[in-house]
Amino acid sequence: MVFKLRAKLTSNHRLKSVPLFMLALVLLASCQRAGDQNNRSLTLAVNSGVEGDALKQAALDYEAQTGVHINIAEFPYANLFEKELIDLSARSGAYDLIMLDDPWFPKFATQQLLTELTPLLQSRGLTGPDDDYVATSIALGREPYQTGPLYALPYVGNSQLLFYRKDLFAKHNLKEPKTWNDALAAAKTISEQETNGAPGGGKVYGYVMRAAQGNAAVADFMPIFWAFGGEMFDANSHPTVNNAEGIAALKFMLELGKYSPPGYASFNADEVGAHLLQGTAAMSINWPAWIRSFNDAAKSKVAGKMEFTTLPGERNPGRAEIGNWLIAIPRDAKNKDAALEFLLWVTSAAQMKLSALRGNPPTRKSLFNDPELVAKFPSYPAQLRSLESSRPRPRTPNWNEIENVFGIYLSKANSGELSAEDAMNQANAEIAKILERAK
Repeated sequence: MVFKLRAKLTSNHRLKSVPLFMLALVLLASCQRAGDQNNRSLTLAVNSGVEGDALKQAALDYEAQTGVHINIAEFPYANLFEKELIDLSARSGAYDLIMLDDPWFPKFATQQLLTELTPLLQSRGLTGPDDDYVATSIALGREPYQTGPLYALPYVGNSQLLFYRKDLFAKHNLKEPKTWNDALAAAKTISEQETNGAPGGGKVYGYVMRAAQGNAAVADFMPIFWAFGGEMFDANSHPTVNNAEGIAALKFMLELGKYSPPGYASFNADEVGAHLLQGTAAMSINWPAWIRSFNDAAKSKVAGKMEFTTLPGERNPGRAEIGNWLIAIPRDAKNKDAALEFLLWVTSAAQMKLSALRGNPPTRKSLFNDPELVAKFPSYPAQLRSLESSRPRPRTPNWNEIENVFGIYLSKANSGELSAEDAMNQANAEIAKILERAK
């Protein structure tokens, strides 16, 4: 358009008579059009894996519908946190939207690296997110937790479940575990009586868990810790993992370890999944992403034999660890309005249903009750119950460092290197040092 205007003026030999302010208007129009072109493009940072795969496909669908091109910056989980934190801290404006694992969110929010969504929503006549979101999921995007301003919307609704072999439970007249002591008794019975019951022969272990250093051990311990009344911090934010409840929880974890396969202290998700799929272990805490594998006869020797339920309680009701993926708009995003349009579109019920069909648990109540999805994913009712009663990992910007240290000592206890008391005392001291350095 600017080119045509210039051509017309030149052909009429009137360019020299155009006032300077007219030339300025032409240049301004050119800049505005360049800005419009920028608004037709967004850059999104995603996690490598099923969560990011669904979001990448949604981005392609959005581009086809709207013409807005979305550049994908994809990183492995181990690198995504650091990459996003560095770029957002540098205020480079590299991304218009980012995926965040919910334990990372407090660090990004407290460092004011994200855009508050409510003003943007209000500019569109919206008072806030709709009521269809699961309350525990939408709470993750607020800082302070539950009550503060909204900085992110939940996209993937993971929370832990208890996986167990329903055929073996029926065979030994065992009921679905309601308490952790029920789970321990079932693990003992199966380990002692099902010595040759695995497909192809061999021992069946009653329980299998992750106890490798870092995230693995912590993820499998926290639901036990909470059920026994443990809390990581007191009301004054001082670490309390070494109180009586915390030590009792770790001692109980070690009892479960007696009925787990040898070497479990170094297990991560793949080893746990392999034992369950091969029928050499009967029970575990696990995430919904594994459910599909158990019903795949090409991968599983226990197809149709696994059941999924909420986590047991003990002193307190059972509560799973929540593990949602969030989507946020960085504070220095260059195209915030266009980013919000995509964010609202991709988290709508219609688009989240497509994401669910691609393998991602939703964060909307209506989708957990959707007949088509429940027919395809019969575990959805249990997943919804787990999600609604779940709780986040301790909300601290120092969680990544704390989790790593805590997981080291939990793993050392499970490997027999430390007693439960020594592991929790040493972990508590190290967590206190982390908090002191962060002041």
